[in-house]
Amino acid sequence: MKKVIAIVFLIFAQINSAAAQIQGPITLTARKIEGNIKTEIKAEGNVTLQFDNATIKGDTLTYNNVTKTVTLTGNVFIEQPPLKLWCSELKYNFQSKKAEFYQVKGALSPTDFIQAEKLIRISDKVWLAYNGTYTPCCCCCDRPDWSIEAKTFKIKIGESFKGKWVAFDVLSVPVIISPAISGPIIEKRTSGFLVPKFGYIKDQGLTIKQPFYIVLGRSADLTLTYEKRFRNGHGESAKLRYVLSPYSKGDLYYYRIDSGNETNWQLDFKHSYLKSDYSYGNIKVNIVSSRNFFTENGTTDVETLTQQYTKSDITYSRLWNHAILNVNLVYLDSLDNSTDSIFQKLPEINFYLMDIPLSKNLPITFSMDSDFTYFYRKVGFRGSRFNLEPSLRYTLFTGNIKNSFKISNQISYYSVTGNGTENIYRSLWKYEERHFSNFRFSSGNLTVSLNPELSLNYVQNKDQNDIPDFDGSDIVEKEKKITASIATYLYKDSNQIGKLTIENGYNFYLKTEPWETWNIDAEITPTQQLTFREHLEIDGNTRDINKTNSYISFKSQKFSFWTNYYRSFITEEKNHYIRWGTTFHINPYLTFSYAQRYDLNYNFDRERQYALTINRNCWKGSITYHWIKSFDGTINYQVMLRIDLLKLGGYQYKYEGIAEEKGG
Repeated sequence: MKKVIAIVFLIFAQINSAAAQIQGPITLTARKIEGNIKTEIKAEGNVTLQFDNATIKGDTLTYNNVTKTVTLTGNVFIEQPPLKLWCSELKYNFQSKKAEFYQVKGALSPTDFIQAEKLIRISDKVWLAYNGTYTPCCCCCDRPDWSIEAKTFKIKIGESFKGKWVAFDVLSVPVIISPAISGPIIEKRTSGFLVPKFGYIKDQGLTIKQPFYIVLGRSADLTLTYEKRFRNGHGESAKLRYVLSPYSKGDLYYYRIDSGNETNWQLDFKHSYLKSDYSYGNIKVNIVSSRNFFTENGTTDVETLTQQYTKSDITYSRLWNHAILNVNLVYLDSLDNSTDSIFQKLPEINFYLMDIPLSKNLPITFSMDSDFTYFYRKVGFRGSRFNLEPSLRYTLFTGNIKNSFKISNQISYYSVTGNGTENIYRSLWKYEERHFSNFRFSSGNLTVSLNPELSLNYVQNKDQNDIPDFDGSDIVEKEKKITASIATYLYKDSNQIGKLTIENGYNFYLKTEPWETWNIDAEITPTQQLTFREHLEIDGNTRDINKTNSYISFKSQKFSFWTNYYRSFITEEKNHYIRWGTTFHINPYLTFSYAQRYDLNYNFDRERQYALTINRNCWKGSITYHWIKSFDGTINYQVMLRIDLLKLGGYQYKYEGIAEEKGG
């Protein structure tokens, strides 16, 4: 026995010298160990090999001391968390760290499961598989929810996979055949076909999109997609992605739809620049040929379908210790000629000098806000505006109260081009005074926090009839206003269980209606499951309620419910409805939810939505039915199926329609 132990010790001392990266000893146990220490050693019967956090078991083991290769055969089991594999044979080289597994199945990670004729470990992250099946679904059963069969695989643990000559299986039944398939493109990118996407668009019928991915180098790639619409037309798109530097990147996207005799298109360009937290900017360009583009591509979002324009802008910001520079250029592209009278800002430049101390002994600071803007519109005049507002601030602490006093002078210069050129100058004095504090009271596990604030604002009263109104901020209203507010917070064991805020103001310049609107917000959360919220807007002069918004929600492990009552007492808005919804977790995977909005002005259902969702970890899916009823009784409805596959992305299928309800 001592001889056998000595042989094993010498053998694995040599293995350890070959496996210099392995921490700690390598141990081997077996019923029988024999061989020559300089050439080859064999072990048989309940063989167990342990090193680091790895355990390998098998029927027989052979170690070749010349090639530094160990081979295990017969009921081989390997466990090195999170890796857990079963195979018929394992070959491992202690010098190259390369491992080969035959007739293998098991888990490479919590989201990487494999079954293959041959599996090769290239590194801790990269694996190759041949004639096998890959899935991110738990392989505790022989029929995973979805999987990929392929001749060859390249897997990057926890991140990506790629396969050639593959079949996409659902419950082990092939449903899609493709020459290539890949998950997120993270490691080495390869040109080729990506997974096709299917869908349905109203008036266009069934659609299929086939993308093709092209590598353009280390820092750029291009995805070309052809879209076939079986009822009417086709589409093409191209998306270019590029990286110029670690802090500068962007993408360019073009989508064209040919339907009948009509062609519609969209162009999107995005570029971001983030040199540091002190220097950053971005470019966003969005242009469409016409509003028809949104209906042609199947968009049902109400805000998108009714928008008046597309918006493109360029922004840049530069920060210093006591200064900020912002540059913003905005262009609105009209979709229905409604923006012809809206000004474009080309560009708007703002420079703000922040609170610079004037003296070490006095709490007085100087600041200056300035901006320059050139305005343009198709209809009407154009011009430029320059604002300069220097100010002095004095800050004083009186006990627990912080007091701030600020005086400033806004200087404005306008150059307007209409019937000739007109230069306009304006100077306005302003004064601002603020007092705010925080008081905390505790008793046992309860804490109350009071945050009162009082402010006084003054703006010089001056005739501004000659000032052009470019963007709504030009006419500065006279002001002599006092504003008071208080925010109260209630905490229990450091958790907020209640909040109440009240705010209002009084403008001495307004003789008939000097009071502003009372804004009252209250929230009570007695438990983590129950929440009450209330918002009120009360006319400060007439004491009439302008708006009310009440909300209650309850959440438990299996069930949740919420209801919301909203009413606007302003005649023009005509909003008076109640909304409610519920969510029920049927089992660990399946959830049902329902939401409804009832119009109390017209006494009919305005909106309903049913949704059934499933979460199987390796994939998520939902089917929803949503309809909205308009004032004339017309109902727009949509049925949408969405599936998100882990590492493959999301797929969405829509069906929309219009139904007219008689007597609506």
